[in-house]
Amino acid sequence: MRLLINSKLSYIQACAVLFFGCLFILLICPLSFSFARTINPLIIQDLSSITGYIVKAQSLDTYIIDLDAQDGIMTGDLFSVITEKESLTHPITENIIGKLDDVKAILRVTQIKKGYTFSTVVKMITAGVIHPGDTVKRYNQIQTKFIDQTGNGKQLYTLLLKQLPHFAWQPYLKIIPTDNSIPKKNNITQLNLFFHQKGLEIKDSDNRLIHYYPHTELYIRQSPMEGSSNLIYSDPSFEMSDAFQSYPSFQALGDIDEFVQTADFIVNEDQLFMAAADHKRISIFHIANHYITKVAETPVPMQHHPVYLNWWRPNTISKPHLTVTFWNNQDIESKIYVFHEKSLSTLAYGINYHLASYDTNYDGNPETLLGQSMDRETFWNNRTYRLLYFNRALRLSRRFRTPGSFTVYGSILGDMTGDGYLETIWVRNGILRIYQGKSFLYKTYVGDFPTQRVSYDIDPVAKKTLFRDVSIYPKPVFYDLNNDHHPELFVIHSERPFLSQIGFSSQAVRTWIKCIRYHNKMFYSQRVSRVFDSNIQAATIYNNDFIILLGITDRDADNQNHTSVIRWPVNKE
Repeated sequence: MRLLINSKLSYIQACAVLFFGCLFILLICPLSFSFARTINPLIIQDLSSITGYIVKAQSLDTYIIDLDAQDGIMTGDLFSVITEKESLTHPITENIIGKLDDVKAILRVTQIKKGYTFSTVVKMITAGVIHPGDTVKRYNQIQTKFIDQTGNGKQLYTLLLKQLPHFAWQPYLKIIPTDNSIPKKNNITQLNLFFHQKGLEIKDSDNRLIHYYPHTELYIRQSPMEGSSNLIYSDPSFEMSDAFQSYPSFQALGDIDEFVQTADFIVNEDQLFMAAADHKRISIFHIANHYITKVAETPVPMQHHPVYLNWWRPNTISKPHLTVTFWNNQDIESKIYVFHEKSLSTLAYGINYHLASYDTNYDGNPETLLGQSMDRETFWNNRTYRLLYFNRALRLSRRFRTPGSFTVYGSILGDMTGDGYLETIWVRNGILRIYQGKSFLYKTYVGDFPTQRVSYDIDPVAKKTLFRDVSIYPKPVFYDLNNDHHPELFVIHSERPFLSQIGFSSQAVRTWIKCIRYHNKMFYSQRVSRVFDSNIQAATIYNNDFIILLGITDRDADNQNHTSVIRWPVNKE
């Protein structure tokens, strides 16, 4: 009898333990899942604390700070002028553990020069004079209010609160607006973070927009941190997937009458579309399994030469946008079109930036638009900026950190090393380079035979002309073709036969697809396609098949040029 009672007690105890264990898991799991996402590190970088010093008082309200764009600051940033009060001494160890600071004034950055920055006084908090040598800290002890206009921004507020402790945060505020009115000016809080249906806006007390982050860019995918290495190897004998070891015959999908100068691809509503530009027109093609169909067309403006085009989708629900950079009157000019219902309409024009778009949040849409102004010495300025179409205007958002020789043409951003951070990848002067931040990782020669060149006079008004040629390369493709959860990089490699180079032959450029892969902390490269006796103008991968544009010159028909669109399945024959 006693044994039976003990057995029943043990069973009841086991059930109780199981019940409370399940209850504990149920309570903990929602908390863990709700914080599974990681806030975009670029947001933390834009709002981080940066220390500098007052150099000079330019006037009663204008002061020069010893920081510039290289330090990561932007126009509109707020700086606190710091006065040290006293040191904190530990009562037991008598060691100095810190210092108490007072904020004397708040400054706003108004103009950034090379080596220094102009700022104006927003508010004097304590009586006193700002002196040269005073310490300034970006966003340090700035009164900050988070205003949630969606009702579900508590998680974002909590993440920002933890990662930006130098802000003087006010309690979480949830206000669901009843209309679309612009938030009123706030003279008490120096910084307001508005979280609404479009994303996160950061404004100062005068309602000036400092930063804007769409919903698609607030979070990034979490990846396990792996050790990175700068070991650089190129081993053509490296064995990759069997899928890359055969070169099956390709299927011709159709021809384009003109020689395509630049092209790009996008998947819209589960269908593949291609934008292609020649000297006469910009055309949109629908690429089906066995044919191509032209669905839209717009003429190229008079005296404009298309240099580079890119699909751009500002967010996942927007219509596909097309950015086109033209060469016009010895200068660049970009336009933005919108593709909708088999037509192209102009959204913006007169943009004096080289434009290109990138997918930085792994959702398959090129939502990030970058721009470079023109430098007549090097064609590309060494500063790259993020651009946003906001309030019916294209605006500079912030500086986008790239290596000095980076070009928005012929470039992509992708995580090749698997450490959760995007590498910067671009082709310039026949060399493909891979950087992480400012750290060099890898480079390889891909052939100095680009799809087109731009020739221009460095100083058009000078009596003596000095022409410069610039090569324009198609962008690489970033895709996990062999399904090993480590995307590969595919780039067009070109070469001209030796006899042709020295003038004894007129044979065309030979091109093929080269694959670059990161494996065991090293980079490997290998040819993964047959060699074409034509110039590959552009390429993409769709449904595990290569879609390739071949620029072909028909020498039997008086050197008539046209472009062929082909499909190349990556499967064994």
